[in-house]
Amino acid sequence: MEVVTGKWRVFVDVCRTPAVPYQKFGEQGDVEPTNKRLYAALAAEFVGMLLFALYGGEARDSAAAYGNGLALAVLVFATSNISGGHLNPAVTAGTIISGHMAWRRGLLYMAAQFLGGIIGVLFQVALIPEAHVRMGNEGPGCFTHLGGKFIKLDQLFGWELVMTFLLVSVVFAVAVTKPGHGNIGPLAVGYTLFASAFIGGPLTGAALNPARVFGPALVYGCYWHSAPIYMLAQYCGGAIAALIAMLLYGPGPEHCGGEYEAEPALTGVAVAPGSLGAGASKAAERAGLIAMSAHGSSSGQQPGHWADRY
Repeated sequence: MEVVTGKWRVFVDVCRTPAVPYQKFGEQGDVEPTNKRLYAALAAEFVGMLLFALYGGEARDSAAAYGNGLALAVLVFATSNISGGHLNPAVTAGTIISGHMAWRRGLLYMAAQFLGGIIGVLFQVALIPEAHVRMGNEGPGCFTHLGGKFIKLDQLFGWELVMTFLLVSVVFAVAVTKPGHGNIGPLAVGYTLFASAFIGGPLTGAALNPARVFGPALVYGCYWHSAPIYMLAQYCGGAIAALIAMLLYGPGPEHCGGEYEAEPALTGVAVAPGSLGAGASKAAERAGLIAMSAHGSSSGQQPGHWADRY
């Protein structure tokens, strides 16, 4: 165990000099703590996952790719300012691995997501005439590699791993470690699911989400033999995406002591009052914040904790 821990610390140290410097500190509003309450974030993840399971599970056949992609984009828009809009245990696991979320908070997120997925399927039972508990493999929203094009279990694992890797990589690029993508982030995530469902849907159903697999399997009792393979592949895809994101953008604050401080970085870019225009002053402050995020800080004065924002 000590060997594994030592190797992990070496890997984190390597990631402290990322290929693409971490720049989210420079975004407006990131310096001030948001003070989002944990229960509000958990409620957002629960309700968002509930609605995603309900909407996405009922989108069938040719409409599945469109319905799931659009539903995810809309729900990420709705929840991103409250919880970060994960709505996927594989995404949350990735942020834990990369250090962008405290593991205790992440486990609570995943519990809310799995519970939301189960309750969403129970809503299907209540709202869809032909649906009922323990109805078996015909349940709406059940995922299988036996529909459409038949593939083997190892091919199922490979497809779900690759598709989930792409989804979580896009989440890191546009939402977690972004230099700035404005409001298109949720659309990019939704488009990624749409593309995966369009290509991989005939092969695996394109679940890309452990909670979406577990809910129908539990309520309807469908395809239990392959459900663990789906979920394992999805977690592996999310983990690989997180490790690559660490190499590209650097580790998150949980691997750097968990907290940040802006003042030391800003002292190097301080200017006399009135000597620069408002735009130049803001640019100097932004540069100082980005430099601070790349090199870290050990000051005892911490205005906020990153885990409170995800």
